[in-house]
Amino acid sequence: MGRRYDGAMCAANRSMMRRYSLAALLVVAAAVLAGCARGTSTGAQRTAARTATGSAQAARPTASSPAGASSPAAGTSAVAAVPTAAPCAPAKPYAAGSSDVRTPDGRHYVLYVPPGYDGRQALPVVINLHGAGSNAAQQAFYSGFQRKAAQENFITITPDALGTPQAWNFIPLPDGADDVGFIRRALDATEAALCVDPARVYATGISSGAAMSVRLACSLQDRIAAIGIVAALWYPPGCPMAKAMPVLEFHGTADPLVPFAGGTVANSGLPAPAIEDAAAAWARADGCASEPARARFANHVRSVAYSECRDDIAVVLFVVEGGGHTWPGAPVDIAALGPTTQEINATDQIWQFFVAQAMSATRR
Repeated sequence: MGRRYDGAMCAANRSMMRRYSLAALLVVAAAVLAGCARGTSTGAQRTAARTATGSAQAARPTASSPAGASSPAAGTSAVAAVPTAAPCAPAKPYAAGSSDVRTPDGRHYVLYVPPGYDGRQALPVVINLHGAGSNAAQQAFYSGFQRKAAQENFITITPDALGTPQAWNFIPLPDGADDVGFIRRALDATEAALCVDPARVYATGISSGAAMSVRLACSLQDRIAAIGIVAALWYPPGCPMAKAMPVLEFHGTADPLVPFAGGTVANSGLPAPAIEDAAAAWARADGCASEPARARFANHVRSVAYSECRDDIAVVLFVVEGGGHTWPGAPVDIAALGPTTQEINATDQIWQFFVAQAMSATRR
């Protein structure tokens, strides 16, 4: 996203946020009309859910499995295969379900605790970030991560950005909100109240929430174990990575807001890198092999996967051919944002990627 963020860049970022807000509100409207209905799982989605994208030392890709893929046994929880932190003693009991949390400075996030939480087993945490103009509740519905958390037994933190429209300060602008600090404090509070595995804290999000996840990968690299994001990818200039950071991204080639081939974001003037170039930048930072493995995952989905990275991690890009600025596998279609593929489910794949990277971490 460019090497210098001067006044013109700041103005462009604000313009982009205004443009994003209109698009996000369309997502919101569709979600409200859909109520809280759950999307059905197609055969392609079920195949995607069984495919764990991850360890970069696995075999070359096949038609149904991108580079570094492995497949857990059907009907088993991927979490169970990953060594966990020591049990919490004493236990940290906490009621299961979704709750609104207000911080002392007035910030807000939604905390979701799965039914399987017992206060003793240390669970992973996924930080789930909405796009500009959306909010925490809408992102929880649109991404389906709370439902996934209930199935796989992990905790989610879904924060709200500030502003009108609500937008993440991911560059960050010097006069904007301290969103990195807010998310750090939310994570601190969650780790204090619940039995959390600090080695398995991950970030996900869409659009500016994806861009904010990238910021967290740089600014909170001591806390974030991996990122899995949708519809925005960049490498923060001047970000020294003390460790290798696993990265997974989904991007549509027909994204009308963040162009796959690079250019400007939503006519805002904010430069955007070509997505494959951004993935390559992360691969270089992670010390991966220079040439990625390319594979066909589904009829309109292909993978670009970097292997032989530092610390046995992976950098993987899923390219959705003809896809829009949308969450793959989402329960609603937003025409103004372009097509939503059902050939792959981003939530399933992101979680499987996080699990695979946790497995790699045990070998570091």
